[in-house]
Amino acid sequence: MGNMAAALEQISFLNILWIFFGFFVLHEFEEWNIDQFEHEHFEGIPPAATDRSARMWILFISLVGLIWCVIATVPGSPATAAWVILPAVAIMLQNAIQHIVWSLYFRQYAPGTISAALLLIPSGSYIFTRALQQGYIPIWYATVWVAFVVVGFAQTVKAGKKMTPFIRAINNLGIWLSDKI
Repeated sequence: MGNMAAALEQISFLNILWIFFGFFVLHEFEEWNIDQFEHEHFEGIPPAATDRSARMWILFISLVGLIWCVIATVPGSPATAAWVILPAVAIMLQNAIQHIVWSLYFRQYAPGTISAALLLIPSGSYIFTRALQQGYIPIWYATVWVAFVVVGFAQTVKAGKKMTPFIRAINNLGIWLSDKI
């Protein structure tokens, strides 16, 4: 384990963010067929949600993630990058935890769970830890975003089989994109 930590320390913080972005894209594409899962398990899914609308959202959020990572890393400052990227990492950690909750709650694989557990949660947690250890962000900033993740986790657990408002909004955006393109 010590060798792995030493190897990770050799990778620049900015490059770690690009690795996380790659993991994020893999996660999104693991969700490629999530529409069927959502229709089978959730109450409150918009009736117009389809594979196409889900995939439009996946492509859209992957583009947003790319732009976010570029904005964070192009200035070349690890501290600036940490401040800019941590909200996105927190959103992805919260979503990753949702997939695990759904798999446990429904006792069935929720598309996105494998990459959530093996890639996003470990790498996202590492980004937070490294940003703190290297002094790129203050503890209060990390705490705000960790609280966001915790609140999202609680909301997901409380929702049970009801679709959370955020996931419903994502579906609606995907439907809108699907209709416009």
